[in-house]
Amino acid sequence: MNIKKSRSFFSFGLRMLDSFLNRFLQLILLLITAAVTWQVFSRYVLDDPSSITEELARFLLIWLTLLGCAFAYRNNSHLGLDLVYLKANQFQRKMMYVIIHGSVAVFAICVMIIGGFSLMNMTEKLGQSSPVMGIDISFVYSVIPLSGLLIAIYALNALIVPQWNEE
Repeated sequence: MNIKKSRSFFSFGLRMLDSFLNRFLQLILLLITAAVTWQVFSRYVLDDPSSITEELARFLLIWLTLLGCAFAYRNNSHLGLDLVYLKANQFQRKMMYVIIHGSVAVFAICVMIIGGFSLMNMTEKLGQSSPVMGIDISFVYSVIPLSGLLIAIYALNALIVPQWNEE
């Protein structure tokens, strides 16, 4: 397979991943909305609050936040301070681009993937589970290395196929 075809295949794979992640985030947001709505309804209308919905909404919010970070990074819609970047010349911008995306990749790999797996293993060994739902906490924490993997893929893609900002 030549390089052009492999880049096209990789680009197609990233688009599919983006689409799946977008739909998955929408589903999580829908589930959070349903859980919180049921919690409010059961508490104030039925006067019998549901014990599961608060914990479920908390865990879904964790997943939404971390996977949303990966999605925001991919779409370049994350928070950023671009004051220095905008004042730099073209060469300096390219250097900053490489340093920024390289640093993000290193952070995602070292902290989120390796550290996330370490945290998952520790909670698995300790046998921690959620108090109400009984879910293994390592499952809840599995989103840390998962989102780290996504961020690392997106950062490496930004380094391999740079999109220079020509402002």
